[in-house]
Amino acid sequence: MESGYWRSRHEEGHGMRAAVGDLVRAAAEPGWSRLTVRHAQVGTRTRTTVLRDGHEITVEGLAEDLAGPFRRLRELSHRAGEGTWFTCELSFSPGGRGYTGHVDSRAQPFERVPATAALTELTLFPRDEPPDWLLAALPTAAPLGLTVAYGGDHGRRSPGEPPPPSLPVTGELSYLPEATMTARSFEHTWEYGQPTVFLRERPGDRQAGHLLVSRHRDTFWMARHGMRGSGEGLRAVTLDGRVLRFELSPRTADTLETETVFEISLDLPQETVGEMRAALSGILRAVTRAPELTGL
Repeated sequence: MESGYWRSRHEEGHGMRAAVGDLVRAAAEPGWSRLTVRHAQVGTRTRTTVLRDGHEITVEGLAEDLAGPFRRLRELSHRAGEGTWFTCELSFSPGGRGYTGHVDSRAQPFERVPATAALTELTLFPRDEPPDWLLAALPTAAPLGLTVAYGGDHGRRSPGEPPPPSLPVTGELSYLPEATMTARSFEHTWEYGQPTVFLRERPGDRQAGHLLVSRHRDTFWMARHGMRGSGEGLRAVTLDGRVLRFELSPRTADTLETETVFEISLDLPQETVGEMRAALSGILRAVTRAPELTGL
């Protein structure tokens, strides 16, 4: 599980779910069509089940490895007065980094809940209206909950940037990363002295989907949809006719909300494709850790 700078609870939460996916993909034997992870927790009492195409699998050390991301997800999902979820289920398909699933903060996650687990749960994640089964597990009256901020030190938003959504404590989860886009507009600018390539889905529309690649001194920056971007993890760039292909590290792909291979169809005049090739090559060949370039 990669650690690093997270701009928000939402971004870190997505990073934790992606880490769960990376762990179970690495542990499962090849040839699967669906992996499902179900994590249940009350206090320090946990139960983690991994299904490969509907059949439970056991891999030594996997439950321990998954405990960290799920523990952090419970902290990030905590809401004052509501507590956090007791059950999280995530499903993954091969060939991509997307997932679906759900979380539940009311249903009893397993048959027997120890008194110590119930006490710990309501101390760490107090809630105004605990479910009956949790109250019944307590040996005494509900404890006074701790006042704890689980969000962490997240960065500030850019001016005008809307706040990210909160992580749910109950409800559906879904992440479907982009694998392709079509560029119908190309711009090459030198704003603030930094060479920048813009590829946009709609000409003249700055709110439309886009990808930008820029350079500042000997480092690059690539981003989609505003300032959300990365200056690392670009492994290779290939121009194959009218298809521009970016190969990304998993962390960078998650930051850009794409698959690790992201393809841009260039709906541009041939001479504009040539201009784009020269501009993008000039940016990326000048950086210290340049990606592998093919066709540029």
